[in-house]
Amino acid sequence: MSKHKVLCSQPNLHLIPLTAEALVNRHCFYDKIDLANKKVLCLASGGGQQSIAFALLGADVTIVDFSAEQLNRDKEAAGNYNKALRIVKSDMRDLSFSDDEYFDIVYHPYSINYIPEVHTVFREVSRVLKSGGYYDFMFHNPYVHGTWKDGCWGNKWETADLWKGKGYPIWQPYKDGYAIQTDDPYWNFVNSDNEVVRLKSPQEYRHTMATIINSLIKQHLEILYFKEEVNDSFNSEPGTCEHYTSCVPPWFYLFAQKNDR
Repeated sequence: MSKHKVLCSQPNLHLIPLTAEALVNRHCFYDKIDLANKKVLCLASGGGQQSIAFALLGADVTIVDFSAEQLNRDKEAAGNYNKALRIVKSDMRDLSFSDDEYFDIVYHPYSINYIPEVHTVFREVSRVLKSGGYYDFMFHNPYVHGTWKDGCWGNKWETADLWKGKGYPIWQPYKDGYAIQTDDPYWNFVNSDNEVVRLKSPQEYRHTMATIINSLIKQHLEILYFKEEVNDSFNSEPGTCEHYTSCVPPWFYLFAQKNDR
């Protein structure tokens, strides 16, 4: 997918500090945190987007991804701005490259729903975070994960076939680790070259809210903020992406702090 320039593999090459701050702080999690000289781990976050934004704000950034192609995008972004990034090829469940209590912040964009369990990741995150360090974490709204039936939407969600006149149906079991089913097992997207691409999609897994919250608690990761991604377009045409996301928040964001008490 990275070779075919999927949206998440398109590096940010035109940032300035102001737009970099808007990118990483769009939920206002860092309003009272000075990122300069902070040790930041961008976890499963290859693609040259978030890592370079933190670097432009003065952070000491380590980027981890299991895709060499994705990490090449981070190298491209680092070269574009003449910034140093520490780049590590590893699975998000294996942070053995890092000492204990090394990072001030772990930034974890959408990726945990591509693995069947969260406990190993949270344990490793807690281990590498300093006491008082922050975990910025995104995951799929578990209550509606899999409400679509036609595979990944790519650049635009295709939801028209889901609208049943009165709502969007929920049709898959609410079970942690459940492998989400789709009628179309492909990602269909338009890449940065304006080419239509169709590729076999990765498997996604549901992680229930109880599993997420209880696993964070177990690792002494105290939730400070919770955000939902919704829009104000309920009057748009039913079945469109805009209408769907005014009824359903597709993604949740948690900002947690390691508290060893």
